[in-house]
Amino acid sequence: MSPAQRVEALVVALDHAESRAAAVGRAVADTAADLDSVARRLGGGTGSEGDAAVGGGWSGHAGAQARSRVGDAAAEARMVSGACLYLADVLRVEGSRLSRALINWVDDERVRPGRGDVTAVADADLALTVRLREAAESLAGYTDAATVACIDLSGSTDDDPRAVAELWHSLGPAERERLARDHPELGSVAGVSSATRDAINRTRLRRLLEAGEGPGLVELTAHLAEAPARHLLALHPDGRAVVASGDPDGADSVVTLIPGTGSSLESIDRTADRAGAVCEASSRPDAGPGDPSAGSCVSVSWQGYDAPDDVAAAGFSAASAREHAQDLRTFAAGLDAVESMDGRDSPHAAVGYSYGSAVLGAASADPSGLAADRMIHVGSPGATVDSLADQRVDEGGTARQAAHHEVVGVATRWDPVPWWSTTGVLGERPGTEEFGGLAVDVTEPGSGPGSTRGAHSTYFDRGTVSLEEIGRLVADTD
Repeated sequence: MSPAQRVEALVVALDHAESRAAAVGRAVADTAADLDSVARRLGGGTGSEGDAAVGGGWSGHAGAQARSRVGDAAAEARMVSGACLYLADVLRVEGSRLSRALINWVDDERVRPGRGDVTAVADADLALTVRLREAAESLAGYTDAATVACIDLSGSTDDDPRAVAELWHSLGPAERERLARDHPELGSVAGVSSATRDAINRTRLRRLLEAGEGPGLVELTAHLAEAPARHLLALHPDGRAVVASGDPDGADSVVTLIPGTGSSLESIDRTADRAGAVCEASSRPDAGPGDPSAGSCVSVSWQGYDAPDDVAAAGFSAASAREHAQDLRTFAAGLDAVESMDGRDSPHAAVGYSYGSAVLGAASADPSGLAADRMIHVGSPGATVDSLADQRVDEGGTARQAAHHEVVGVATRWDPVPWWSTTGVLGERPGTEEFGGLAVDVTEPGSGPGSTRGAHSTYFDRGTVSLEEIGRLVADTD
């Protein structure tokens, strides 16, 4: 086997090890949550979100022993899960750096045999070895999370997603385990690795279900069970959540869909289907199913805001859009920060559909900008602002005004919803002469006034001109 072939094999092995470590870590975290649930049922009693009232506890010495053993097993499972998730994070970041160093060395050797610089390879190899040793020591029981001082993640980072990403990556397994144990809200913190957020949030979801707290949690649980690869990236007891089709941290591209009027966790399946359809449409036209050259696209269903219940409520108030615009900005900045830790900058497209366009526009109106390579407004009733001059892009922590091609208005002439912008309540529509930005007409050939009734609901239907154009816009961000 030639050096180039050995390098290629190692790169593939590192990628495989990362995905396996993340999958095992999430699965073991699920087991730990099961054991926690058993321990609570054995104990009975009452509690709040994290300790639901279940009744029928097992009293006496035997019951105490059973609860203790199950509790110990749960603790050990959490330790193993944390070490695996830590391993996945390290392999993604330090492993990617080693892979790039090796590939560069092979390229140098092809040009100048025997004179390739191995310094970068040695440095990357050492960095990976040191971090792997931390995982081994944690699994061997040399470190105990209970003896580790719990840092103030928020106070140490001022809630800046990029600072969170840097700090989180620097922590060892025991420190991460202590934080996750003491702060269940950590699963919704932007800047923490996605596999870890998913593991924490799934445990919290179980406890919220047991306590009977929060609307839409049954539907959310069923949605996650349908596809184990899905990642729960944020969870709020008031019925808001963010779900990705896979792990966005190592994806080649990410599409975040902000749904519109009437959306909720009860309709998370529909939102996910639409977001997934955009990812499918953005793949290379000549790439067949499963073709790795098509790249991996992860779709995100961002139900991170309380959408208006009906068109009347949506058309006359921008309050819902503005209320959680900061949450969308923070989420996008966290994705960008974690994903770029491995040295690659994969494109991120934010798609605001219907009233979701108002949320997207409000998020981009902040002086700090939105971390997205393209902002696509579909069937927009208005973006809460009046012109492209009010839209800003967060580029690695530095904000700048959005360029003409980065803010796109997609609409069919038979869609009645965009006419809401004439009221002025929700601002102008992207793509219009008054607003600026790129305009894309997706009116279906041969359609007429008779298509008005269904025009607004078919933008993401497979086989339509609109989905094809949205996919092209997403692919064009590469």
